[in-house]
Amino acid sequence: MLTGLALLSTTLFAATGEETRKNAMPDSAEWRAYNVKSEHWKALDKAAIAAERKALGISEVKLPAYTKEFGFEPKQADDWFKSAEGERIMGIILSFQTPSGGWSKRTDMGKNARQPGEAFGVEENYIPTFDNNATNTQLQLLAQAYSVTGKKVYLNAFERGVQLIVDAQYPNGGWPQNYPIVGGYHDHITYNDNLIKQLMELLYEISLGKNEFAFVTKKMRKQAQATYEKGLECIKKTQVETNGQLTIWGAQHDRLTLAPTKARNFEMVSLSSTESAHLMSFLMDLDKPDADTIKAVHAAAKWFQENRILGQRWSRTDFALQADPEAPAMWSRFYEMGTNKPIFGDRDSSIYYSVAQVSEERRKGYAWYSTAPNKIFEKYQSWAQQYPLKP
Repeated sequence: MLTGLALLSTTLFAATGEETRKNAMPDSAEWRAYNVKSEHWKALDKAAIAAERKALGISEVKLPAYTKEFGFEPKQADDWFKSAEGERIMGIILSFQTPSGGWSKRTDMGKNARQPGEAFGVEENYIPTFDNNATNTQLQLLAQAYSVTGKKVYLNAFERGVQLIVDAQYPNGGWPQNYPIVGGYHDHITYNDNLIKQLMELLYEISLGKNEFAFVTKKMRKQAQATYEKGLECIKKTQVETNGQLTIWGAQHDRLTLAPTKARNFEMVSLSSTESAHLMSFLMDLDKPDADTIKAVHAAAKWFQENRILGQRWSRTDFALQADPEAPAMWSRFYEMGTNKPIFGDRDSSIYYSVAQVSEERRKGYAWYSTAPNKIFEKYQSWAQQYPLKP
């Protein structure tokens, strides 16, 4: 759990040295092996495209079609996988799996299969990725497809994808946004958009070996369980401690110090209410939580209670907060570490204490406040009775 030295380190990195050190790896056998494996998969992904381009005699990679999601419905009944449409979509999904084993985001996998010489995704830095539920979504469908049809091609693709998740986990238990790693903020331990939470939930289901995952071998179940447990320890270790008190989490954490760090210019070093609420909910779903987990949940709940905003509302069309005595409690997306003051960022890395100071483009283009933690609090009320905080 993070203490004052780690917090100071975060501030210094944000101000003076992050760009020159964020791609560094510790000089240990474990981290060196991690980097070697990442470079291996990155080279295979690039070599596959290069070979196709050479065979076709083309100099540039063609891009597949863009879509906001994936171009297919991720929730399907079992009979769908036996239909012509189901087989068509699953064939497209298989065609977009990278040699390394993952999938990209915002790439249409509902129209046409990937063609030779075509990129595996529309965004170079997200090929493949775990962002926006990519890879996780495809693996869920592949597990169901194999359970229903028994086609080994689905099993092989599923096993490759799960191995990618295992390989992508840092030695300290966290996950980057993308793997193979690409550098920059993508390499941070990423809680943003529930990335790690979704990977952990998938690993847990695989470890149980039930329902659509009943086919999973004992070896893979044990591997998923070990990876899951390592991830759980990382979640607990990255909960920020300020002045001797546990608080919540950042949206992303430095993979070496485990301290919160910045991502895009308007996503500054901070505590993040949205991601933390989901992490708190995830911890409350654990069976037989240990003492550290119980302590972590109660501490996060206390932080949320103390830092809620009452009698105010906000929407993206508002210039500033609007008084409303009937409004539900809400929270700023980001809070300054040490003071717990709401903070807001802009594309030029400016940081403000008022959302009204943010440029119109960013003010309207980002969720600066949220009421979502209220639902987590409802869940917490019953959980706290079952697992009271012991002195």
